[in-house]
Amino acid sequence: MFTAAEMAKTFDEYFPYADACSYDNVGLLVGRGDREIKKVLIALDVTSEVIREAETIGADMIVSHHPIIFREQKKVTDGAYTGMLLLSLIEKGLASIALHTDYDRAEGGNNDAFARLLGATTYEKIEDGFATEFDLPSPIPFAEFAAKVKFLLGDSVIRTIGGGEVKRVIASCGAGIGESMIYRAKERDAVIVTADVKHNYAVMIKDLSVRLVETTHYASEWAFTREIYRFMAEKFEGVELAISKTNTNPYDAS
Repeated sequence: MFTAAEMAKTFDEYFPYADACSYDNVGLLVGRGDREIKKVLIALDVTSEVIREAETIGADMIVSHHPIIFREQKKVTDGAYTGMLLLSLIEKGLASIALHTDYDRAEGGNNDAFARLLGATTYEKIEDGFATEFDLPSPIPFAEFAAKVKFLLGDSVIRTIGGGEVKRVIASCGAGIGESMIYRAKERDAVIVTADVKHNYAVMIKDLSVRLVETTHYASEWAFTREIYRFMAEKFEGVELAISKTNTNPYDAS
C-alpha cells in the first residue's frame, strides 16, 4: 500500500513539480501525507460531481490535471466555489493531487499525447516543451483536417481560421498559444491546433494569414486520464484505479 505522500513523491520523480509554471500549483494539495491510499479516481477537473463519484466508488484520492487550488485562498467557506469543493473533499476524507503544467511539458505528458492523438509518429518539442511540431504523412485539405481533428478528439465545439492544404502542424494542448507560436506557424506554414484562443490572438492569426484549428480545452487534454491511469497501474501496484465517468467536456454545442 502507498501513502498520499509516497504517491506524490513518485509523481514528482517522473513529472517534476519544479518544472511547473511559476503561477501553477501542483502535487499533494489536499489531505494527510500519511493517509494510506487504496483507491484513486482520475479526472481532468475536480468538480462537485467528481467528488460525489469518488465518494460513491469508495475512493481515497482524486488525481486531477487541473489543480483544485489554483489561486490564493484567503477563506475556505461554502460561500465560494473553490471553498465549497475544498470543504467537500475534506469532509469526505478525500485527498487531492494535481499534475498540471509539469505534466503538460513532460516526456510522455499531455503535449506528447496530443501530438500522437493527432497522428504524429515523430515530432519536435517546441515552446519549451509546451507544444510539438510535426508533418502529416501527406497533405490534406484544411477542412478535411479540421474535421479529422474534431473526430479524433471527440470534440463538440471547433472553430477554424484559414484554408488551403495542411502538411505541417503545431499542436499545443490547453491554452498554449502565444505570439511566438503564431510567428513560428507563419514562417513554417504550419496549422496551429490548440484551445482557448483569446480574441487578440485570433485577430493576429487572421491578420497574418496564419491557420488555426481551435478545440475545447477538455478535448485537447482528456488523454491525461488514460495516460495517468497507465502510469499509475505500473507504479502503484495494489492501488485500485478508476477514470471519472462524470468529468466530461462541459460544452454541448456543435
